[in-house]
Amino acid sequence: MKWKSILGSLGARVLGLVLLVAAGAKIAEPGAFAEQIRLEQLDFLFSVRTVTLIALALEVGLGTVLILGLRRLWVLFPTTLLVSFFLFLTGRNYWLVLNGLRDEDAACGCFGSLIQRTPGEAFWQDLFLLLVPLSLAYIGRQVSHRGFPWRRLLAAGFLVLGVTVYVGGNSDLHFVEMAAEIADESGEERFVKTDDYLLVLEGVDVPEAEIFHSQSVTFLVLSPQLPAAVVLKLRTTSVETIAGEMIFRGDDGSIILSSDAVFHPEGEFEVDGEGISFAVQGARLRLRNSP
Repeated sequence: MKWKSILGSLGARVLGLVLLVAAGAKIAEPGAFAEQIRLEQLDFLFSVRTVTLIALALEVGLGTVLILGLRRLWVLFPTTLLVSFFLFLTGRNYWLVLNGLRDEDAACGCFGSLIQRTPGEAFWQDLFLLLVPLSLAYIGRQVSHRGFPWRRLLAAGFLVLGVTVYVGGNSDLHFVEMAAEIADESGEERFVKTDDYLLVLEGVDVPEAEIFHSQSVTFLVLSPQLPAAVVLKLRTTSVETIAGEMIFRGDDGSIILSSDAVFHPEGEFEVDGEGISFAVQGARLRLRNSP
């Protein structure tokens, strides 16, 4: 019946739109998405950078062909797997938060930080936005098809290629990848010194400053020119300071923060091609790549 075909086509296009909007939110903040991948421990087989690019390619590619009306089984089956995996992750996060095993702000659902939602809202809203149109997309499919949809696949391919190139060159993603490489093999959260960056204070290099990086994608900056230790959190782009006595240095040179440490907000930082710019008590600072 014609109404079934219309209903199914509408479901596919709505689902495609949802996937593209969700992908757009992740593309806008690829570093936060990569950190989420690390939080869910999805980088067990490939690097966090590779997993990020694969996930975005799937989401953009499938979303594009769906919104273009392509409903063949070799499109709907992988879409079903992708939707099921998304719902599994949001459902697991909801369960972990309910049981006090994860912080409520640790995950944002399939829309990233585009929409501020509680874990419960993220799960139930994603369930409705993804499962309902996916179910409708199977209704009224044509059994026989004329020709192969080259044009729609090429359109999706070009879009996926553009997203891959753009996100692959994003500096935020580089920071997350670096954090994964220097993470402590023991799995204990700690800050490890890195020589990849140099602190610049009011336009002047501060070579004696020490820069550390943690597994949770956080920078720690120590310098005698600063009134306190500075913490830069990539996921929230926040700048915070903590008292020096809350810092403990291990025999291997790594640093652990006291569980009693109080973080004092100093605003947000910005990431550009030259590094990370931020301010602490009116002083302008930057972390730039070491020569």
